[in-house]
Amino acid sequence: MELEYIGELKKELVDFFIEMQEYRQYFKRKLYEEAFQKCYENHREMLAKIIEVCEKAEDKDTVLEELSGAIPEYAHSQINVQKNRGKKEGLMVDYNMSMVTFVIPILGYSRNESCDRLIDLMIKKWNVKPMTMRIQKSEYEKMKNGFKSRLCYITTAVCASRNQRDDCYELNLLRDYRDRYLAADRKGEALIEEYYNVAPTIANRINKEENAGEIYENIYQEYLQKCVHLIETGRMEKCGEIYAEMVEELEKKYLFS
Repeated sequence: MELEYIGELKKELVDFFIEMQEYRQYFKRKLYEEAFQKCYENHREMLAKIIEVCEKAEDKDTVLEELSGAIPEYAHSQINVQKNRGKKEGLMVDYNMSMVTFVIPILGYSRNESCDRLIDLMIKKWNVKPMTMRIQKSEYEKMKNGFKSRLCYITTAVCASRNQRDDCYELNLLRDYRDRYLAADRKGEALIEEYYNVAPTIANRINKEENAGEIYENIYQEYLQKCVHLIETGRMEKCGEIYAEMVEELEKKYLFS
């Protein structure tokens, strides 16, 4: 009976993961908190079942080992059937995003010891081939607070790492570009919104890296310095393209991993 119940729970976990693919769109500053709480309430029964089966199991370790493989095994199977490299990498990014923004935070929201162990085992199984982009443990409160922080945006963090003041030439130029050029255009406005949605979390992730200073310097050399030069020479549209490229690349490296 226990094996049958575990099988049902594994299917429920996979269905939960599939549902979370639709929730990725709600990982935005104005939508995340409400979407997360709604999702958590919808899946409290599943979490209660996980806790119950672990507490009643004769061999809790075996149960956790079995349950923790459900989502990684499904995700890996879906990635493996993709023949196109671009589609495979795109699916990895999407799956990683749903894991770190909803799946893992919801499983860990109850602060239950069995759920915490389940998450650790799940992440370990997730971060093997075919996955080339690894994920780490994430928490709802930290994700939510990342949106509220206005002190850690990428451009500010880059300049701070280079010992430049908050009113330095580069920051003032980029802010003026944002307010006068990007905000006046629909595509530019969408880019600003995307930046505000992801930048605090990206900066916080970078700050945890041992070589954070080196990472910020690379961002400056690879993207921000180019943007400054393009603004100075009046190539505003090209600057927007470089900035959008920066946000996309940093999302892949630091937001969904």
